[in-house]
Amino acid sequence: METIMNTNSKKERLKLTPEQLFNLYLECNAPGAPVKTILERYGLRPWDLVAIRKKVKAAAMEALAHPGKQGRKQQVIPMEQYHQVSKELDETKDALAAVGHELSLLKKRTS
Repeated sequence: METIMNTNSKKERLKLTPEQLFNLYLECNAPGAPVKTILERYGLRPWDLVAIRKKVKAAAMEALAHPGKQGRKQQVIPMEQYHQVSKELDETKDALAAVGHELSLLKKRTS
């Protein structure tokens, strides 16, 4: 990865993806890893690594606290919206049943 230099000879901060940040975290936590060199490569400072470690720990603790809850998080929807969707579902079921009944009548007529 190429580091960009600005006119003040300071490294510009690179916009890192969450995956890149996690890989940086893993790389810095490897035994005997040259942490300072790794951070310099990404234009980061030691306190940036401290912040990354805190975020990783918080995310891990949250995931471990709720082990069976995978997938999308539940949303709270207004009762009005629930009743509207429920009514639409009932109407759709009724329409499907009517179409099925008409189809069975047409099959009897053609046979």
